[in-house]
Amino acid sequence: LLQVTPRTIRYWVSGKVTVPYSAYKLLRVMRLFELPCKGWDGWHMHSGRLWSPEGHGFVPSDSNWWGLLVRKSRLFDQMYQREAQFRAMVTRMGVADRPALPVTGAGEAPQGDGGAGRSSDKVGRAAKPLGLDLYL
Repeated sequence: LLQVTPRTIRYWVSGKVTVPYSAYKLLRVMRLFELPCKGWDGWHMHSGRLWSPEGHGFVPSDSNWWGLLVRKSRLFDQMYQREAQFRAMVTRMGVADRPALPVTGAGEAPQGDGGAGRSSDKVGRAAKPLGLDLYL
């Protein structure tokens, strides 16, 4: 379990060599079912399972997807923060207060002055967009 030789174990028992802290903690977890830090309060090990404070039991194979879950959670948090920054930037720029361009179908000309572009306050081919619709 500790990946050491029997001689090393004898040295630890006799006191010739001090037991490394990591080996000590691993033995306490494996032998006494003591979980390593305060964040594990309420959790315990019994019958080959890790039990949550709510009474859910986890077998070792349940942790196969744990790394993926943690990575996805981290990426979701990053995306959520970027979305919040983007919305704050859009609000500061005042783009959210401007009306968006009308949505037209494929091949349709936008509604307005018939596409002649003579008036800048109407939507046409030469008209300036009133604001970017970034929520598409």
